[in-house]
Amino acid sequence: MSRRRSGLQPAHIIGATAFLALAGVGFWYFTKPKADKLNGTPFMADQYQTSYIGMRGNVYVATGTIDKQLRFGPDGSRLFSVKMSGIPLPVLVPSSITENIQVGQEFQMSVLMEKDGLLRVQSLRKS
Repeated sequence: MSRRRSGLQPAHIIGATAFLALAGVGFWYFTKPKADKLNGTPFMADQYQTSYIGMRGNVYVATGTIDKQLRFGPDGSRLFSVKMSGIPLPVLVPSSITENIQVGQEFQMSVLMEKDGLLRVQSLRKS
């Protein structure tokens, strides 16, 4: 009758390697940055400038630089002039969005095109 070997067996090494690989994948999955994907189709400022009529009621993803604040509403909403592709456009930020917005900052935003051509921000993040 033969004695069993003591010490590390190949099965131990394979099991430990598999466990470490699985733990590494789990760690990566749960700690990776959560990308807040903005909803909408890409916004085209030149099309807006030509005729915004066909764009009304749709949601777009736009990137622009804050040019100036035009108005501060009594309900806490803010109206900004935002340069998108060099074209200044009116963008309304409702009071529900509490992001600190300053002139010169660049933002990516999900915007809804209102009936009157005003872009209403649904969500935004700094670029």
